[in-house]
Amino acid sequence: MERSPERVLDEYLVLTAQAGSRIALEELARRWTPRLLRHAQHLLGSAEEANDAVQETWLAVVRGIRRLSDAARFPAWLYSIATRKCADAIRGKARLRSFRRETSDDPTSAEALPDDRLDMRTALARLPSEQGLVMAMFYGADLSVEDIADALAIPAGTVKS
Repeated sequence: MERSPERVLDEYLVLTAQAGSRIALEELARRWTPRLLRHAQHLLGSAEEANDAVQETWLAVVRGIRRLSDAARFPAWLYSIATRKCADAIRGKARLRSFRRETSDDPTSAEALPDDRLDMRTALARLPSEQGLVMAMFYGADLSVEDIADALAIPAGTVKS
């Protein structure tokens, strides 16, 4: 598999960041944050929540980059962290909605009525969570089948199906 110059640069930056370079880590963040924000916004549906999830992602990257054994796996590793942070945010929202419903006298006050328009976010939300996640990663984040398989720890054939 031929690697693009962009991919080689990312690998170099990862290795340099693992050696302790703050500048390399900042460059990785500059290069990858816009992609992560798009991915997180696809999953969460909110720019504010996406910003929070991406910030949490970079904190985890700073803490764990030295444990990444293969710099070539950085994109999959990064997206797996971001995806977990988004899942954490979704679980937190669900707990908050549940709490609000339990403590509210008006059962319709906790959630807005659904919108009948069909858009990409709505279509993805209607898929089972694993399928929606794969679609968002493939079409929204432009990750390869192999990178998605690595990020989700599933076989490439499962990603394709």
